Amino acid sequence: MKRLAFALLAAGLVVSACESTRQAAVGFPHVVHLTGIECGGSGQPSCLTCASCHAGARDSARPILPETRQCAGCHDNAEKVARQAATTLDPDYPLGRAIRFEHVKHLDLPQIAGQCVKCHAGVVSEKSEATAYPPMSLCLDCHQPEFDQGRCTPCHEAKHLRRLVPQSFSRHDTGWVQRHGAHAKRTEPQCNQCHTQTQCADCHDQRQTLPVEVRHPEKVGAGFVHRGDFITRHPIEARSQPATCATCHTASSCDACHTKRGVSGNAVGSVNPHPIGWVGPDPTSSNFHGRAARHNIVSCASCHDRGPATNCIRCHKAGGGGGNPHPAGWSSSRSKGAAMCRYCHEP
Repeated sequence: MKRLAFALLAAGLVVSACESTRQAAVGFPHVVHLTGIECGGSGQPSCLTCASCHAGARDSARPILPETRQCAGCHDNAEKVARQAATTLDPDYPLGRAIRFEHVKHLDLPQIAGQCVKCHAGVVSEKSEATAYPPMSLCLDCHQPEFDQGRCTPCHEAKHLRRLVPQSFSRHDTGWVQRHGAHAKRTEPQCNQCHTQTQCADCHDQRQTLPVEVRHPEKVGAGFVHRGDFITRHPIEARSQPATCATCHTASSCDACHTKRGVSGNAVGSVNPHPIGWVGPDPTSSNFHGRAARHNIVSCASCHDRGPATNCIRCHKAGGGGGNPHPAGWSSSRSKGAAMCRYCHEP
């Protein structure tokens, strides 16, 4: 009867733990078994440790699951419990199979001192993102020299490397294409573990006259910053979101390209990039530059990048042919000696 009552208590704790704590990543309620059961006292069962269920792990690089007979010590439905434990194994388990790990060597290290939880802290964590396997950053506490040299195969099996995507130090997320260049310069040995020089040259071959997004329009998942038809579309996007362009491009880089193609005011005989009526005596024109400048001065600054001291001042300085740039009724508390005012007004 006592054994049945204990089994019911343990089962109840398991159900309670599964409902109250979301150990989704680890699956099995380790906390209940390690800390949630009264044990070690008179008439009580022996306290469980990691080795109680994973006795063979010390001499194996693979996760050793409990056998049915081990579950039978507490659970009447031991076969079902053991089967459930196997099906709720950490979803990172496939990654675990791709790693060579010597438990006996690591458990005997002074900093670990035989404590499994120091590396497998996720099994007793209530955080939803917890995982049974240690993060790579924990491994690098000791193995940073090997990592810096690009020596991954002491732990990872070479045949698995090409299908493993970094999840922390070089996370290949949606923004990876944009920032991978700077990272590759710092960690080339690590990149070379999975990528060949041919793969790099496929995008970065300087002998190619066409940009990579034009040469590979079929790579819709490559995350190119500019798609193949961007040259055609970029004036529209530049007008709608000039600040986005400015994250990579300077006004000089835009103007250099426009000058080369004869669409910049800085090129002799070029086509005026502004529409008819842009500069003229009719401020009511729908294309009048003054109205556009008041609505979106950032767009103007993408080419006229020296602030007020550009060709604006040539026309709009006091007494200039461009007329008074201030609207009717303009007044200001600033003196004409203020820094901004001095561009046009003598102090």
